[in-house]
Amino acid sequence: LKGPSLGALERWPAMWCRLLFLLLCGLISLWGTTVLVQVYGGLYGLPGEAFDDERAGVRTSEDSLLANASESYLAAARALEERDYSRTISELEGCGPENGACLGLLGEMHLIGAGVSRNFSEAFRLLSAGADLGDPDAQYALGTLYANAMDETPGGDFKRQEALSVLYLYAASVSGHPGAQMAMGYRHSQGHGVPKSCSTAALNYIEVARRVADVYSAGMPQAVELVRLGVDGKDAKAMSAQEVSLFVEIAASGDAKIAAAVGKRYLLGINGFRQSYARAAHHLQMAAEKSHGGALALLGYMYCLGLGVAKSLDVAYSYFVASVAQGDALGHNGLGYIFFHGASVQKVDLKEAVAHFNASAYGGSADGMFNLASLFLTGTGVDQSFQQAAWWFTQALDQGHTPAAYSLAVMHLNGIGTVRNCRIAVDLLKRVCERGSWVSRKLQDAYDLHREGSGDSAAWLFLRLAEAGHDVAQMNLAHLLDSGVSSLLLNASAVPEPSEQARALGRIQAQRHWELSAEQGNVLAELRLGDYAYYGWGLRLRGGFSDEEDDESASGTAAAPAAAAASTVDAADADPAATTGDAAAAGGEAEEDVADEDWEALSTLSDFKLVRQEADVALALARYKRTASTRITAEWMQPFVARASFNLGYMHQFGFGVTPDRALARRYYNRCAEVDPGGIHMPVAVMLVLVSVQSYFTALPSTSSVAGIALADIRVHVLAVHVVTFGVLLMLRRIFSAARRRPRPPSAEAASPTSASAAAAQRSA
Repeated sequence: LKGPSLGALERWPAMWCRLLFLLLCGLISLWGTTVLVQVYGGLYGLPGEAFDDERAGVRTSEDSLLANASESYLAAARALEERDYSRTISELEGCGPENGACLGLLGEMHLIGAGVSRNFSEAFRLLSAGADLGDPDAQYALGTLYANAMDETPGGDFKRQEALSVLYLYAASVSGHPGAQMAMGYRHSQGHGVPKSCSTAALNYIEVARRVADVYSAGMPQAVELVRLGVDGKDAKAMSAQEVSLFVEIAASGDAKIAAAVGKRYLLGINGFRQSYARAAHHLQMAAEKSHGGALALLGYMYCLGLGVAKSLDVAYSYFVASVAQGDALGHNGLGYIFFHGASVQKVDLKEAVAHFNASAYGGSADGMFNLASLFLTGTGVDQSFQQAAWWFTQALDQGHTPAAYSLAVMHLNGIGTVRNCRIAVDLLKRVCERGSWVSRKLQDAYDLHREGSGDSAAWLFLRLAEAGHDVAQMNLAHLLDSGVSSLLLNASAVPEPSEQARALGRIQAQRHWELSAEQGNVLAELRLGDYAYYGWGLRLRGGFSDEEDDESASGTAAAPAAAAASTVDAADADPAATTGDAAAAGGEAEEDVADEDWEALSTLSDFKLVRQEADVALALARYKRTASTRITAEWMQPFVARASFNLGYMHQFGFGVTPDRALARRYYNRCAEVDPGGIHMPVAVMLVLVSVQSYFTALPSTSSVAGIALADIRVHVLAVHVVTFGVLLMLRRIFSAARRRPRPPSAEAASPTSASAAAAQRSA
């Protein structure tokens, strides 16, 4: 404990220093053990509290808010989920005038036109009344609307007010609304309308993330695949009803592998299979009868947690033993859980628990990795090692393990076993929050409403998720508004929907969410923003300058994003295929620096104004460059990166915004074909041929240079003399030939008939 940096500690007695050090170590170990038991309890972690919820999870904050709701409101909410709007309205009419939840729900129905005509004024009146009565959901809805309203909607009764939006979101977050807490965390992490503070963002996220991690640690909540509406089917993994029926029939025929796969999907509720514990147990039992290791392990999980069956650790133990006999990694994890927790047929044995968790982790099971990391974190059965814990948590996270993401976030937030990094912690916490029931329920409802053709209702659910920072929801909402499928927040009485004005206003609404999604690295959003700049769609920011400086400064302000974007991808001109993560990280830091300097300069202005954006080829070029240089991490990204590369090739080929460079254009066209092998390549082939033709004619020397070279060569002169001589001779030949073919005039003797007859007589003689 001695050293120049300890200061007054050098004068402390050695005994007190040792006691203080031991006390500190004990507190850290106790804290780690407490967090482990409270947060990582249940199936994926060590033993925790038993949960009897229908979804095998804990009560979320949303469930806590609904616990105080009236019976009329709950009945109305169920009727709304069933699309029975008349019953919903009748139930809401039974609520008292002081029921804020009923007023807020009725306001949402007026907003989207569910069972009633769309009326913005009435919707805002009802939502405001519900928010004033303290209903968190109405407060969150009102904060969302104030953040997304437009100033230039004809006949609009409301305008965008960022201060009121933050006020209502903050009020809802204080009441424990999960969406509001996520929205405030997202705003503080990005600095949208509030001071940018990573620690404040973490405080908002961590409560929601902890509850979500509890749900995943205690059971198997239904998973919802992320469906991107602007993607041409490459991201949709859900099977159709016919495909589901086909696999069920194959499983019933006795195929153990298919039966185990179908049972697992029913258990998790993925790939188009609705979550059903009864059907999962039926198909898993069919596979288990044929000694399928994975099916035996999943049945053990179901009996261990009581999912659709009577909870029994003894029955689970027998299934886990049979699964381990087949060498299944998931079975090793379950058996390790039994040895750690203990059962009537098996006493607690930490040594065996560690051995089975270790076998499961090295066998590739994310649950086994998580449990082994939990043991290293607390030093239970093994030597405590924060570094080993962080490593195994990271391995589990790579396989999408939600509780592992929360664990790593807490470790990064406190610098335990790894470098303290608040930004990484916030990103992980955000990822955990987006797997919670509040998000998954609304995502599923939004997808169902979109398939049913209810564009405005789906857009409203996506809007609530987008305000909370959900990337896919932002992308889907922008797609619905951009394509004209939804006219949410447009006053239908003042703006006829099938009009160019309505389409332009829809693009303006979509622009905000394209930008928010692009900030999170969405390639489709970045590509669309490039199209907006190229065609002059949407809005741009103009500051409050003097009249003579307004035009110049406004153009400079509009060009600032282009400079920021171009600064991250200038290297792509040298090598369009350079898409390393280091370059992307450097680009992100450069973007933040430019953005900070830009806003510091703009903060001195007295007024800001949003004006219609004009075509800006330089900004479009920068957006396309950033999209083309994005590292591809999923199949759905391929066509959009390829499209951006094609656009860059076209612009370099014909010199739109840049100096014509056909060699670079050819490289971009080739990259377009490389990044999307399954795409349509005919346009790329045509443009490559056109580039080759242009390059050939461009490579030809000019007329003046050819004439100079020819005049300086004596052979050209000799050839010219020969050509002239040949031409003269040819002309003379034609003259003489014409003269020879000309008929001669008849003579006097030939004209006399006597002489002719005499000549004929002479010839006959």
